[in-house]
Amino acid sequence: MARRGSEKRRLPGQVLVRMTHEQQAAVLRYASADQVSAATWLRHLIADALNISRGPVTTWAHPPELVLEVSFLREVVAELGGALVQAVVVARKDGRVVEHEEIEALIPRIKSAALALDKIKEKLWPRAQ
Repeated sequence: MARRGSEKRRLPGQVLVRMTHEQQAAVLRYASADQVSAATWLRHLIADALNISRGPVTTWAHPPELVLEVSFLREVVAELGGALVQAVVVARKDGRVVEHEEIEALIPRIKSAALALDKIKEKLWPRAQ
């Protein structure tokens, strides 16, 4: 039986897996073709490989391309923020005070950009209640 909505409350375990853009695109493409959520599709793949029960099926309306692009941009901005934090640390350790201050001044703007992208994504694709 298909379900809609978050499975976080229904299934106790989870694993965070980082993927390349190619892997993520493939997962989304296959899940879309099967008309299930990406999580359901991956859970089925794992269950089939381990020869165990597939668990619940979650159908999910698929986000439009614009939402996926905004999500990608949000991740890029987050990675940029992380790189800036590392650059600040290096500049401080090397005693480059001016560079340290200039780079550190950019970090709040990067955080603001990430939050703005989150708001745009939420407006385009509200979370299920």
